[in-house]
Amino acid sequence: MESKKQLTDSILEAVREEVTQFLEVKDQIASSFEYEKKVLSIARKFAYELVGKSSGIIPKSRNSKIKS
Repeated sequence: MESKKQLTDSILEAVREEVTQFLEVKDQIASSFEYEKKVLSIARKFAYELVGKSSGIIPKSRNSKIKS
């Protein structure tokens, strides 16, 4: 089982590359629509990683119970 620090590092590492790439090109984005689109893409990836890695194993069936 991962410690809370390891879990946090794992989640942040998953989005680190996207944030780095965004920061490199953010001044070159001319359209506010494209800017917001890229920011929302990063936010969705972060949310996906946060929920996915903090929830643990999710059963395939809604009727199955999660064993902790």
